[in-house]
Amino acid sequence: MSVAQEIERLSQLRNQGTLTESEFQEAKAKVLQESQAGHPQIDFKIPNPSANQTAMLLHFSQYLGFMVPLLGFAAPILIWQLKKDTIPEIDIHGRIVANWILSSLIYSIISLVLALAMIGFVGLILIGCLSVIYPLIGGIKANDGHPWDYPGSIRFF
Repeated sequence: MSVAQEIERLSQLRNQGTLTESEFQEAKAKVLQESQAGHPQIDFKIPNPSANQTAMLLHFSQYLGFMVPLLGFAAPILIWQLKKDTIPEIDIHGRIVANWILSSLIYSIISLVLALAMIGFVGLILIGCLSVIYPLIGGIKANDGHPWDYPGSIRFF
């Protein structure tokens, strides 16, 4: 159930008299808090150009894998681990990138196995395209100070 659907359900319970106004507000706050539990809240009102540029670099560092094999996996993880304690915003972006790296690795392995049956080539092409597009979008959004979850990414961290 989506957050909007859950709040609508709570509103109906309040209108029916099952919930009091204070119970409704309490349950609504809990639903909203749980929906945002995936990422710690960071105050993005004060722009931090250094943090934003480092986060952008973290996303773009995945492109190093196209020049030097495995560097596209190692560089983002290294940047994340070295900077996450000094720049709190980097932790969110590092988790997003690490989740994508692991997810794309899993998807690639599955596609390779399916390629033996001549049906996995489409998956490999799709993963290749997304590996170019997602870091670009993530880096642009990171430079604006906003984390962006890569669609289709499995949450490990």
